[in-house]
Amino acid sequence: MRHTWIIAACSITLAACVTKPPRPDQLRQPPADRLLAFQAPSDGDSTIVVTRDVGSLQSACYMAVFLDGKVVAKLATGEVATFHVPAGDHIVGTWNTGLGLCGYREGEDRREQATILKPGDAKRFRITVNPNSGIEFSPTTL
Repeated sequence: MRHTWIIAACSITLAACVTKPPRPDQLRQPPADRLLAFQAPSDGDSTIVVTRDVGSLQSACYMAVFLDGKVVAKLATGEVATFHVPAGDHIVGTWNTGLGLCGYREGEDRREQATILKPGDAKRFRITVNPNSGIEFSPTTL
C-alpha cells in the first residue's frame, strides 16, 4: 500500500512539471536582443509564430528557434515571437541553448517541422517540454 502512495506522488510530481500553453495575459515578447532575424515585414511575406509554453521544466534555459538552419530567436517560457519570412518551403525548429547546463546538449535535442507557406499565410508552432519525451515542437492553433 505504501508503494502505491509513493508511485502516485511521483506521478503527480512529474505531471506538474509538464509545460502548458500560456494564457493570453502570460504571453510576452522577448527583448529585441533575443530576436535575431526576420522581424521586418515585406510585401508578399508569410508569417511564422512560435510560442513557448509556461511551466517549471527547463524554465531556466532558453529555447533557440531556428529557420532553415539559422538561429532566429531565443525564447524564455511564456514568450511568443513572430517572424516575417518569404513564401515557400521552410524548416522551423528548436533546441536547448544557453550557458552552463542549458547548453550542455545544445543542438542534440533538435526538433524540426517542415512547412510550406503561400504569400500571406500564417503558421503557428508551439514549444513544449515533457519530462518523458523531452522537447516537443509542433504545429498548433493556439
